[in-house]
Amino acid sequence: MFFAPAVSAESPQDCQLKILHSAIGDTHTFNLKVSCRGNYTPLTYLLRARRTMNGVTLTDSQTGTFNIHGDSRTVGDIQIDMATGDAITLEGKILQACEELGQAQLKFRK
Repeated sequence: MFFAPAVSAESPQDCQLKILHSAIGDTHTFNLKVSCRGNYTPLTYLLRARRTMNGVTLTDSQTGTFNIHGDSRTVGDIQIDMATGDAITLEGKILQACEELGQAQLKFRK
């Protein structure tokens, strides 16, 4: 199992995000780890994966809500079968009442 940290935005964020990656064989799983200082009820997460196959852009996404109380949570679960040479771009965001509290991006190539 392999985990790769994501590159976060340069500006200060209320919440820190990391896009986690693991793989078993050709099946790759991506999750969003969220750490916040303070209490947030509720938060909305968005985890989106984009890749191009045969000239067509495919988008997989997960969204949901959760509460956080000065700790961290792992949310989202996108599973994608990838072949050697495939590339994917992932984006994670955390929102509260339409305000973006944090974001992360990851570009991955098998």
